[in-house]
Amino acid sequence: MRIAVLGAGAIGCYYGGLLAKENMDVHFIAKGRTLERLRDNDLIIKSIYGDFSLPVQVSDATHLENDPHFDYILLAIKSTALEAVIPELKALIGPKTKIICLLNGIGNEERLADEFGAEHVVGGSAFISIIREAPGVVNHVGEGRLVIGEWKTNDSSDSTLPELAKVFQNAGIRIQLTDHIRQIKWEKLLWNITYNPLTALTRTRVGEALADPDLTKLLQRVKDEFVSVADHAGISIGRDYQENLLFPDEKVQNHKTSMLQDFENGREMELDAILGFVIKTAETYDVSVTTIETIYHLLRFMDRQNQKA
Repeated sequence: MRIAVLGAGAIGCYYGGLLAKENMDVHFIAKGRTLERLRDNDLIIKSIYGDFSLPVQVSDATHLENDPHFDYILLAIKSTALEAVIPELKALIGPKTKIICLLNGIGNEERLADEFGAEHVVGGSAFISIIREAPGVVNHVGEGRLVIGEWKTNDSSDSTLPELAKVFQNAGIRIQLTDHIRQIKWEKLLWNITYNPLTALTRTRVGEALADPDLTKLLQRVKDEFVSVADHAGISIGRDYQENLLFPDEKVQNHKTSMLQDFENGREMELDAILGFVIKTAETYDVSVTTIETIYHLLRFMDRQNQKA
């Protein structure tokens, strides 16, 4: 089984590193400082389950040769970079290649399906707390569950995902296969839209936000607005999941959300994939999402200022 990792950031390095550690044929696609680091140095994984480092195969994303023989492409980029990597995906995808989409938000699998066909797309959600400390150096601080499912409806009968799941499990990766990946994506988006934007806006970690009475009220409003949009869109978010969302959890108390990490590192935040999608969907069903809209516009301002700095 040949696996390409496109997006050698926190998630790509972590999952790709675990697979490479088990001597799987894993090929990282990177550029810039990450490419330079991985060419000359080991990939470094710090983890609550044990640290390790190892040399990995890496290719320059800006000078890719066509290689259509990958079984899977683990796509772990920012949603803001999706359009830019379409040419890279075209160089890597073959007749039997499937793209495992681990991007935040909703709409990314649909875009990939439009470009490559739904039969080549696997939807995914990574429930993990991980920090990119430097190019080729990541710190896994909590959770680690991966949920994936065929994007093409009724395409699970001859799926190769069970074989892939065994490979992941052998590498120590907690993985779950589902026939309801769209539902899972909405549930993951509920967590992301509740915590990512507000912690980026206030520059707080999850535990700090939950401990503050004013921020907790805003977290609750965002959650309620999102659930209302989901209900109108025909998506039923599990009651237990909703009720436990705002309970303090030791595993994520010190979690720094990906949106906050992006802001602190001067990267464009994933505002449209997380907030913009919900706002557009709310408009379709005439649902009020005042709190979400307010936070969205404040973060857009911060993003523009950040890009100028």
